[in-house]
Amino acid sequence: MDHDIVFLDRVELTPASRRALEGVGTVRTVPVTGREDLLAAVRDADAILYQLFPRRLTRDVLERCRRLKVIGRIGVAMDQVDLRAAAGCGIKVVNAAGAQAAAVADHAMALMLCLARNVVASHTALVAGDRSPPWRFMGIEMEGKTLGIIGFGAVGRRLAQRALGFGMAVQACDPYVTPDAVEEAGTTPVDLGGLLAGSDFVSVHVPLTDETWHLIGAGELATMQPTAYLINTAKGAIVDESALVAALRDGVIAGAGLDVYEEEPLAPGSPLLALREVVLTPRIAGWAEEAQVRAQESVVKDVARVLRGETPLSPVSSAGGSGVPSSPSPTGAGRRRGGSHPASQPLLPYTEWEEDGLPHPSSTHPFGAVPGLRRIIETEGPVTTDRAYKVYVRGSGSTRVTKLARSRLTQAVNRLLDQNQVQIDELGSPGGGESQRVLRVPGSAPVVVREIGSRDLYEVPMNEVVALMERRLEMYTGATHEELMRYVLDTYGWKRLTDKARTYLTDAIRLMYES
Repeated sequence: MDHDIVFLDRVELTPASRRALEGVGTVRTVPVTGREDLLAAVRDADAILYQLFPRRLTRDVLERCRRLKVIGRIGVAMDQVDLRAAAGCGIKVVNAAGAQAAAVADHAMALMLCLARNVVASHTALVAGDRSPPWRFMGIEMEGKTLGIIGFGAVGRRLAQRALGFGMAVQACDPYVTPDAVEEAGTTPVDLGGLLAGSDFVSVHVPLTDETWHLIGAGELATMQPTAYLINTAKGAIVDESALVAALRDGVIAGAGLDVYEEEPLAPGSPLLALREVVLTPRIAGWAEEAQVRAQESVVKDVARVLRGETPLSPVSSAGGSGVPSSPSPTGAGRRRGGSHPASQPLLPYTEWEEDGLPHPSSTHPFGAVPGLRRIIETEGPVTTDRAYKVYVRGSGSTRVTKLARSRLTQAVNRLLDQNQVQIDELGSPGGGESQRVLRVPGSAPVVVREIGSRDLYEVPMNEVVALMERRLEMYTGATHEELMRYVLDTYGWKRLTDKARTYLTDAIRLMYES
């Protein structure tokens, strides 16, 4: 069926996004200036997508849609959609939950660094011709300071990774995350009062709900240290802006880094603009190139799944939360290569294990890698230690497994072994010259050696192969199937295309076009 797919604002689609949508329908962009334009645009639409559309899809609008099956927001916040009305009309809603987490964590860290080292003030002075001596812009070091993270979801965990890499102590407050999960990430679980009183930097990463509206008010600011800084890249109304302005003017806290505000865009007359103790940015935390591509392609593919009658990977509940589980199902995600046909099972996103946020291998906490390695084993099935280390390090934002990272990852594997959360098969080559440790979930079938080498093609997840081929096709649109296969082989260090490899890669190519 040729579905009608409507964009409510102009979005530059990537080749992968365009392929995904054109495979299920006809794409059109409709400029909307008023309510009647909106009604006319969506009345016969099967799917609606938007990124920065300013109006609201209210109940009366949704109830007039005759064929609408899915709404996709290329982003995270769902302010423009009446979610309960959508659920009542049987309309699925999807967003890009987790896709911008790394970018937002980067931005929060950038705001902290700007405040700590007076980057903005010194730049402004220099541009204005002020040649003041360096001591005028005296800053503080990050190492040894304490970061308090309010909300330990995808963004909060990634920020913890970055802070640990700077040698900071990290504590987190989140009533919906178990203390064990917080501790496994190398951070200390605390309540909100303890976090505010004991942190040099406080960073907010919770959604805006009735519970979190003005979560940080005058009373909370008063409990912070006078040398502390507040960072908000989440939602403006989580912080009582008037109380914050008063606290900054009175020296209750040292400063603030804000990317979001109670009223957006920030009004020209806002008192925040007159304060020297703040660093302000215009809601750009999620606007990194990689994050925007990831968000767009995630949402577009989910919309295409719904139009094909499949289940989306990132649904939004009527309460506003993502329907993606915090940990994937071992039964579906831990399948072994060479078992049932790949097309007979749902294709899970290769990066799903990343979405909870993984500690960087340089974490000062010796077992910070435990949850990440456990997730890799659960989602990929049996995997060699070398392979697990490389996947972990890449997912944490690095490019190679250093000696320090290998040492800490080995400690993490040994801890998993001590906790009976992993079993290890020691495999030796037929000649006896090489051996490998293969990690698997307890109770799963023992691994039988196929071929010993640093890169076993059949350990590479089908999802990763599909993603690799998609990226290659974006760069070289005319690539043949044979060229794609050889590209994958070269990437993983294989020398020749065996019949078994050809079958495996052919399945990957077919899945790529089906997705």
